[in-house]
Amino acid sequence: MTQKKSFSLTTAQLRDRFLTFFERRAHVRKPSDSLIPSDDPTVLFTSAGMNQFKPNFLGIKTDLKRAASCQKCLRTGDLDAVGDASHHSFFEMLGNFSFGDYFKEQAIGWAWEFLTGTTDYAGKLSPDSDTLCLALAKENLWVSIYEEDDEAFDLWRKLGVPESRIRRFGQGDNFWPANAPKEGPNGPCGPCSEIYFDAQGQVAGPKSVEIWNLVFTQFDRQSDGSLKPLPRKNIDTGMGLERLASVIQGVATDYDTDGFRPIMDAIRKLASGHSASLSDEAVQYAQRGIADHIRAIVFLIADGLSPSNEGRGYILRMMIRRMCLRAEKGLGIKALDPGLSTTIRGLAYVVGEVAHKESPYGQDLMPKSVLVQAVLKQEIEQFQLTLRSGMDRFEVIVQRLLASGQKTVQGEEAFLLYDTYGFPLEMTQELVRSRGLAVDKAGFEKSLEEQKERSRAGSQFGGSIFVGDTLRVREAIAGVPSKEQHFVGYEQVSVDGARILGLWTGKQWVNSVKAGQEVAIVLDRSPFYGESGGQVGDRGELAGDSGKALIEQTTWNDEALLHHARVTDGSLSVQQPVRARVDAQRRLQVARSHTATHMLHWALRNVLGPEAVQAGSYVEADRLRFDFSSTKPLHEDQRYQVEALVNARVRLADGVQTAQMRLAEAKQSGAVAMFGEKYSDHVRVVSIGDYSKELCGGTHLLHTGFVGTFKIASESSIASGTRRIEALVGASAAQEEQSQSRLLQEAAKRLGRPARELVAGIDDLLNQIKAHERERRVMQADLAVVQAERLKASGASINGAIYIAAKVDGVDREQLKILADAVRNSLSGEGVVLLVSHEGGQLAWVMAVTEKTAKRVHAGQVLKAVSALTQGSGGGRADFAQAGGRDVARIPEALKQAELLVRSALEKTGT
Repeated sequence: MTQKKSFSLTTAQLRDRFLTFFERRAHVRKPSDSLIPSDDPTVLFTSAGMNQFKPNFLGIKTDLKRAASCQKCLRTGDLDAVGDASHHSFFEMLGNFSFGDYFKEQAIGWAWEFLTGTTDYAGKLSPDSDTLCLALAKENLWVSIYEEDDEAFDLWRKLGVPESRIRRFGQGDNFWPANAPKEGPNGPCGPCSEIYFDAQGQVAGPKSVEIWNLVFTQFDRQSDGSLKPLPRKNIDTGMGLERLASVIQGVATDYDTDGFRPIMDAIRKLASGHSASLSDEAVQYAQRGIADHIRAIVFLIADGLSPSNEGRGYILRMMIRRMCLRAEKGLGIKALDPGLSTTIRGLAYVVGEVAHKESPYGQDLMPKSVLVQAVLKQEIEQFQLTLRSGMDRFEVIVQRLLASGQKTVQGEEAFLLYDTYGFPLEMTQELVRSRGLAVDKAGFEKSLEEQKERSRAGSQFGGSIFVGDTLRVREAIAGVPSKEQHFVGYEQVSVDGARILGLWTGKQWVNSVKAGQEVAIVLDRSPFYGESGGQVGDRGELAGDSGKALIEQTTWNDEALLHHARVTDGSLSVQQPVRARVDAQRRLQVARSHTATHMLHWALRNVLGPEAVQAGSYVEADRLRFDFSSTKPLHEDQRYQVEALVNARVRLADGVQTAQMRLAEAKQSGAVAMFGEKYSDHVRVVSIGDYSKELCGGTHLLHTGFVGTFKIASESSIASGTRRIEALVGASAAQEEQSQSRLLQEAAKRLGRPARELVAGIDDLLNQIKAHERERRVMQADLAVVQAERLKASGASINGAIYIAAKVDGVDREQLKILADAVRNSLSGEGVVLLVSHEGGQLAWVMAVTEKTAKRVHAGQVLKAVSALTQGSGGGRADFAQAGGRDVARIPEALKQAELLVRSALEKTGT
């Protein structure tokens, strides 16, 4: 069986056809949300098209009835399967959504129409059949429904789908969330219907491909397991773009579609010198995994994520490492190859090119390509260092086994290599096999499962699909106005006659509160700015005829302002009119910092280039914190340059303007959107002079002159590829400058020189210190000669060589090196010297071997194994090595192990 008509569409054309089809059916086309959810604690990453619409599904937002989107998604549950024909971590999901509007009949009918081009089985053509619909042959399609969903069955039959092509499955397969009626979670749920394509026309055949899932959210699961009908029924559909493209383009796998082809071509070109055939299944699997992971990695970094050891950053780090380890099979490049970083960065550039040309969100990716490649370079080089450390640890494990006569690496040790150093089990098995050993695989898998359990128990993510807050303002209080009507603080800092709509004590809504109580207050109108966009919330006071309250913080909940207050006098009641007054002085201080934040962003991009993208900020009175993308710290001259640029604009007192406009218009005008923020169709744009324009809902100054003084207090790394500036503004900046000036004056006074000669005075002092240090070293060398004779007398003879090992107290690492060298020089024949000292909570190990003995005993290898027993590491040449350590109690054990290793090496070889 074949499709009704033969044609091929690109991935970009498929994306646009879908969105245009639903736009013509009154759906609002919504842009893809970030891969990193800004306000959703239930998921690590955006994993479905519905994620950004949760407030609409819950009825919190009511401004949208229908929507369609192509959402970039990331799922990590099937990472081990990535590399086969259809599994992905990163993918695009097409979806159409209804929020209390249309339901099953339209959802099923439109899905059938878009896929086949007909509106019924009799063959009535869609008005969009030639321009938007896909014209898939009906005999190549079959559907599944929830086993109890007779309504969906009747609708599919009404369209003319034969009963033989409608399969009923249980709640594990055709309910969302899976098994919700039996297992939960509580909350919105419903049956679903999936549409499958089978090129052979079979039903549930081995080559059937699920292309579209239609979810009918119609129930509210209760704690007792009952399904209560929802008053507002919703539609949530999802169709993987890559999978749809493989069906339409008639290719064997998703990786053969036009969206993947340039990336796969680049990978194959890089692997052209590989000894294995490209038809080899393992090579293809590795290459597909690299293609998938590099897409995910590029988009995660571009969305502001940095590799780290926890949460989302850990997932990104593990994906980069998995890709590096697949490089040997997929590209013929070992993970420790110095050229691996350049190769992966080249693939990242290819991904950026593809996204730039074909994706609706690709325009934001190319300016970040420099950052993406820099982060990858840094992370891969860090991983290579970790791998080398892992090899040192592996050597310790092997030497211990060989010394004890054992043949199996314990599962816990194999897991340590995996979890700490990134060694996959297969890599460890291959390494130990070459040494005649084996790995306890069952023990490894047990340790791995225990770690997963710990992660699940400690994670803040998961649980209900829709997180419910016990407060739920809009459900508890009628009459809360829209956000725009609610907040009036741009124009005024006080409101007379604001009405109290609700009082929340932390446990329940009450009608009144009295002096001493803490309460969250909801007003019908408020001048208080609620914490958002990195800006702290306002403080101030409320006063009514019967009482007063001090507002200590203001936040948003369910798009309603909560005034967190302490009642200081009398009582306050629901429906009571009050005067709401913001602390105007503090508001000015915060506005000063916020305007300075925009100026800092502009100055950084001037000095570092457009790749210095904001990754977060926090604005409070007289100080600010600003995170930005960069793999290198600011040089001292760059820091001064940034400060100077901001302060120059402060002195010019540039005007600050605000304007309301449509989102598309704002972006077209050059306004910069802030990382992690979500924007409605109408936005507020803040412009400073003719050089800074940003989307921003915060409060600002009238002109930059009010900033007063700007001073960078610190600049540091907070994650791979992300830096943080902390700065002072206004009075706090001026006070810091005065404090530093006083310190300089005091230092000059103590040196007995004028402040202008301070640097020269310090240089003289340093030269004196260096001269004393040289004298001290001479004295140390003389003393070492005396100590060497004493230590020499304690040595033992082993097969023609003198072995000297001792713990030396009261010396630092430098003195220990001098002493070890002196002992070695005092030996007339062959010898090995091992010294350890303990000072300031740290151990220092030094091993020195005479020239001839170095052919029999390798100091670096022995010291690697020995120092590891004291929680240290190190190494060096065959004749000299040094290491550190932390566990003082294990020094005797380590010295015994050292003697065993040295004795074994000396007794294997003759003099």
